Amino acid sequence: LGLEVADLQPLPSLSPTGAHHPMLRTVRHLLFPDLSSYGAEPGMGLLDPDPAEHARELLAAAKPHHRRAVELALCDLYGRRAEAIVRLPRGVERALAHRLLHDPRDLPLLLNFIQCGLWLAFSLTLQLTLLPRDGGLSARAVGLFVVHVVVTWAILGQRFILGMHFAAHRTLISPRVPGAALLNALPQLVLANFWGMPAGMYYLHHVVMHHASNNLFSWDLSGTNSYRRDSPLALLHYIANFALHTFLYLPYYAVVKRRFGLAGFALGSTGAYFAAFHALHAYHPAAFWISLGFSSVLGPVALMAGNFGQHQFINPADPADNYGLTVNLVKAPFNMLTFNDGYHIVHHLNSVCHWSEMPLQFIKNLDKYEKHDALVFHSLDYNEMSALIYTRQLRKLASYCVQLRAEPRTTDQLVALFEERLQPLPQAGAPLDLPKKSIFGLQQLLWLGLYAGGMPSAIFPALMVPVFAALSLVEA
Repeated sequence: LGLEVADLQPLPSLSPTGAHHPMLRTVRHLLFPDLSSYGAEPGMGLLDPDPAEHARELLAAAKPHHRRAVELALCDLYGRRAEAIVRLPRGVERALAHRLLHDPRDLPLLLNFIQCGLWLAFSLTLQLTLLPRDGGLSARAVGLFVVHVVVTWAILGQRFILGMHFAAHRTLISPRVPGAALLNALPQLVLANFWGMPAGMYYLHHVVMHHASNNLFSWDLSGTNSYRRDSPLALLHYIANFALHTFLYLPYYAVVKRRFGLAGFALGSTGAYFAAFHALHAYHPAAFWISLGFSSVLGPVALMAGNFGQHQFINPADPADNYGLTVNLVKAPFNMLTFNDGYHIVHHLNSVCHWSEMPLQFIKNLDKYEKHDALVFHSLDYNEMSALIYTRQLRKLASYCVQLRAEPRTTDQLVALFEERLQPLPQAGAPLDLPKKSIFGLQQLLWLGLYAGGMPSAIFPALMVPVFAALSLVEA
């Protein structure tokens, strides 16, 4: 769009440089979108009639000590979206946006699901046709595995997982479309399995449990408050806890919350998930391990490492305050891949806020962010932020902090604030009582039984049982 803000200050880039060939630039931008200029497409239905004028108005209305935050958030508000790699003819996209979608602004979300479905169908077809059913490890199998993992996880992983995340919070396909309920369920029922998230479990886990219990363990199984969140060992324990105990804990949680329909659906979908895994492994072991088996291990690790990073900083003064239990990451390239996932405070304040509006909601409520002493960083994704925490580089992390106070903190003061918000807060949540411990123990026995009964994909959680026990002793 050619939009320029004269006072916008340059930021250090964390993405690779030096790729000048057009093809190399294209490949690089699949993983590291260019945030050097504005440029979302008006045809994607995301923009105001005059974004340049809107940007000037927002900057003019900002308090002097908030101006920097506004400048940075504008890059996400009007950045060139990169979620959809596969594009359709403009007329087709326009028809899909206005005839199929509940909100036309979700066209990138729909295109993202289409490209993920097309890729999975193509990759699985190659595996089933090029690899023999009874064949063992071969160069062809290794090649197909490498290609599948690179495309599925490195290129499409963030795009799909965060696309499914926002589609779980807001209706994607308009209810007036025949079969809308089934179409809206497809990402969670079918596609999610290829990213290690069992059919039908994500909504119960994320929307019903995580947001309702608001990151407070033990009701929220993915709560981070009880951990020392600058410890890699704590992260491993957190991942193991989730990987081991999800399948039975989520139906238990639903029953306790009197969501009996969801509990029954979770148990039924879990049974179908295990049956489908067993059947595909028996039919074609190589295709199973390439498409589903590997992801069933990597998925929980990636999902929980990401959630741990999102909730690594917690304000001990009020651990349930949405401004203090997570962070916002602004002008970060990954926002263009993940439907603005960096705006996690905004998301916890209003989980149905449209992803395209999140930077604007941040800008409009900067006074509240300042009042609640919220943490905001620029140019980092959650993994990069976490890496600085685990390697004790808090002073370097302070250089990426976007301060919202009229009198900014010094670096030493920021480091002290970071250390305070990384301390474990077990008193903030509920104790791990006998019913929950019983569910955990039963789930561990179930994993061991499934592996002993010949289910190969149960090997990872079965091995995690003694690891979890050892880490529990260390953490204690």
